[in-house]
Amino acid sequence: MPWKWIAAGCGGCFVLTTAALVALVLVIGRTMQFAFGPEGVNTDQTPFTYTLPGESEGVLDMNMFGMRMVQITSTDTPPSVLLTMGRLPGYLQSSADQASFIEAFQEGMIGDENYQLDPPRTEERRLCGQTVPVIVQTGQFQEDQTTYATTSLMAAVDHNRRTQFVWILAHGENANPNAEQVFNSLDCR
Repeated sequence: MPWKWIAAGCGGCFVLTTAALVALVLVIGRTMQFAFGPEGVNTDQTPFTYTLPGESEGVLDMNMFGMRMVQITSTDTPPSVLLTMGRLPGYLQSSADQASFIEAFQEGMIGDENYQLDPPRTEERRLCGQTVPVIVQTGQFQEDQTTYATTSLMAAVDHNRRTQFVWILAHGENANPNAEQVFNSLDCR
């Protein structure tokens, strides 16, 4: 008789654990979505309209816990422009949270030892009809035995009560003009 109760208790625990795991998988599946490559990235619904020099293609489209991020790159090798843009989730809307996110994001993206960048400077520029601080860095990128000039521009702007961010990383002899051209083409959607 006591074995029946033990078996029923163990069976109940197993069913509850399995149901909790299924619920967790469903929640994660709805809050995290990733797409890679030109076929999977929807470039028609990016946070900004943009123009890249030459041909371009989407390489990453990510939705994760309320944050949307899309990466577009030029098709030359190595890519002369990498454009990363996105929307911050509602829980990262304070100025301190935004600054912390942008700093951590940039460090993570340029943490590669192949980049040798000068200290960042901040410039005021127009983006989506607003004057915003833009973090500017220049330097070099080395791949194999070749060294390329590099320009990085990063900014965030409030649009429709949400913060949108953009990061432009340009390489090559036209790194600075290409980065400027892409930045000047940006407009919020």
